[in-house]
Amino acid sequence: MYRHGLGDCFLVTFRRADGEPFHLLVDCGALARSATDMVSLAERIEEATRRADGRSRLDLVIATHEHRDHLSGFNQAREVFERIEIGAVWMGWTENPEDQDARRLLEGRKRALASLRAALASPRGMAAAAAGALDGVDSLLAFGAGDDTAPDARKTIADAIAYLRGRGERAGALEFLAPGNGPLQLDGVESVRAFVLGPPRDTRLLLDSAVTKKRLEEGSIYHLAGLERAALDALGDALGFDSSGDPVLTAGRHRPFPSEHSIRRDGFWFDQIAEFVAQTYDNEDEAWRRIDHDWIESFGRLALKLDNDTNNTSLVVAFELEESGDVLLFVGDAQVGNWLSWGTVEFPLPERAQPLQALDLVRRTVFYKVGHHASHNATLKKGGLELMESDRLVAFIPLDRATAAAQGRKDPATGQPKGWDMPAGPLYEALKQRAADRVVISDAAEQLPQAAISAGIEATPEWIDWYYR
Repeated sequence: MYRHGLGDCFLVTFRRADGEPFHLLVDCGALARSATDMVSLAERIEEATRRADGRSRLDLVIATHEHRDHLSGFNQAREVFERIEIGAVWMGWTENPEDQDARRLLEGRKRALASLRAALASPRGMAAAAAGALDGVDSLLAFGAGDDTAPDARKTIADAIAYLRGRGERAGALEFLAPGNGPLQLDGVESVRAFVLGPPRDTRLLLDSAVTKKRLEEGSIYHLAGLERAALDALGDALGFDSSGDPVLTAGRHRPFPSEHSIRRDGFWFDQIAEFVAQTYDNEDEAWRRIDHDWIESFGRLALKLDNDTNNTSLVVAFELEESGDVLLFVGDAQVGNWLSWGTVEFPLPERAQPLQALDLVRRTVFYKVGHHASHNATLKKGGLELMESDRLVAFIPLDRATAAAQGRKDPATGQPKGWDMPAGPLYEALKQRAADRVVISDAAEQLPQAAISAGIEATPEWIDWYYR
């Protein structure tokens, strides 16, 4: 696990039958890191994977989902990755441009992102009218955006996905994986096989981060939930463009009530209520009465929903070490719906009378890559962490505390960001209890717990290593 900031970058090495290494990379990205930082990181990967002939090779690259903190390095340090051979690329089915459901999800996401970015781009229009309601939305949108410090700042994370697709095609080994795929063999590695748990094909689970039994039974979950859908439609209706091309509010269309239920301030009837309005609605001491911009408040929830939806498309892979049955579990940023879907995933195996259940792999996990930097809704409790029974469990959290603290909406009293709650307190304590304190955070300022050192975990200022024995 590299100690490069708030983002995921894991280099996993297995031994081939001939004694040579098999290197696989799970993601390479970070928030708030310069191209120089990411080039340095990629060069460390290049050196770590250099073979006797002087060439560097990643036998497999796994791209979990389309967020900057997971894939920005493939934009910012592309010239380095171009020097590294890539043998195969794995992505979730949600990144397959030939998949009809994946295209529909992508189109919906693009429409919502375009509308939100247009709202943020107008200092005289939406952003000004919101009076802080959109504060914090930009940090959420940054997960899918490019990086101003990249050699080409116009590149978005969609470009990183496209680049990796191209590398997989060049290698003749591009896989779009879905739950139930497996066991997948790693070239030359006889003792390890991979199983795909997510992302789910069921869009009710794929696009919800707080699924309830009632909502599933009602079938009310599809793409954006009702509030966010209404927000998106309202935003699309309200946005227009002025003569200079800036997005602005379209006159009247953003109002909370239609014109037939409104009284214009410059109209005939307003004179009769002007005194009352001055004493109430326009009274600064009673500003809580005003609803003119309340509809904008839902856009922050829309941005959060889009962020969660993308997290839930994470490719989830479990690597089973066949000799021992132990499992290394990489979940990307899978959230509740993704985790819940594993209960129905199974793998027919010739050596078993009954299919292997995905949750059996979770039970046998000895290495858990903690999802979404240990945020509160990215590790399921029942059916998740509480299932992990191994007394050797190790948990790695990719997290930079200072970067997390600088994100989110600003506190009106201080003007400072409220920060993201990472690691979430209850989850962090549960992880430490379940893993007997063998929980490691990538933040360069963090010290390894003694229990982690005793478990064979080693740290340098640049990375943390765990050796499975």
